[in-house]
Amino acid sequence: MSYDVFLVSAIEDRDTAKLIARRLRSLKFRVWLDQKQEDETFDAKDARDATGSPSMLVLWSEAGVKSDWVRAAASIGHSRPGTLIEAALDKTVPYEPFTAHRRYPLAAMTSRNTPRAFVDLIEELAERQGRAGLRDWISYGAQDEEQRVAWLAAHPADPLALDAQKKREKELGVKPAPAREAIGAAALAAAAMRVSPPPTAMPGPPRPAAASPLASNGAIASATLAGEALGFSTLMGVGVAIGAMLFLAWVFRSHPAPPLNRGLPAIANAQMPVTCPAGTVPRSMIRVLEPGAIIDDTQPVIVDDTAGDPG
Repeated sequence: MSYDVFLVSAIEDRDTAKLIARRLRSLKFRVWLDQKQEDETFDAKDARDATGSPSMLVLWSEAGVKSDWVRAAASIGHSRPGTLIEAALDKTVPYEPFTAHRRYPLAAMTSRNTPRAFVDLIEELAERQGRAGLRDWISYGAQDEEQRVAWLAAHPADPLALDAQKKREKELGVKPAPAREAIGAAALAAAAMRVSPPPTAMPGPPRPAAASPLASNGAIASATLAGEALGFSTLMGVGVAIGAMLFLAWVFRSHPAPPLNRGLPAIANAQMPVTCPAGTVPRSMIRVLEPGAIIDDTQPVIVDDTAGDPG
């Protein structure tokens, strides 16, 4: 995230730095301040945040001159022309090359007192940010409501006016509009996809773009069209698959399969009740039996006990 002001102070000057940060944020400056700083190590993340901010405000003091973190940050700000702004919390003079720089005296600044030097500092920050008329805004009191309204109307692009507009819309229940940048990018991408010919098309005159409902929120309209096309193609595929399955089922059911034993010799004695009368055996079994008469052992044998009796 980029910041408007990168605020640098020693750990001992944390309270004053918080007060200055609150005053700057009330004017809608985006301020970087590490309120949880516990060491004097100026790491890579601190350097990245410092180089990503157009302005660096260094608070010099007796503790700040001795702080390695303050000196490292101030050196980065000094290396970028038009970035460094310095303020003095006491009469301590910093070392070279910061001795000859202008320092805004803020030693008398409290929660109830705003020194004139702070107003001058705000004016310099405003000039760097392209914000005009902040000195007038600071001079207005709580009773100058009409002047504040007139100032906001005269500076509609200022962060103060934009914030006031958001508050009014929130009170009225108006939903914020989507980002214009995202809508424009999505609309351009959708238009390019409709106008551009396919990769395999032969060179020729460009085709006219097909008419499609592209609302002001082009991203939403494009996503809706893509979703409808995907859903229709999916339903068509499922319908074709179901129709093919029903057709194959009808074809196989209309041609019943022949009996399994048609044209094949009888297996074992499966058809004996139909082809063999009682007391006979299949002809195929006669071929494997020993030669001789077939003995019918299915009938009971009657033994004549009187045979051979002399009486």
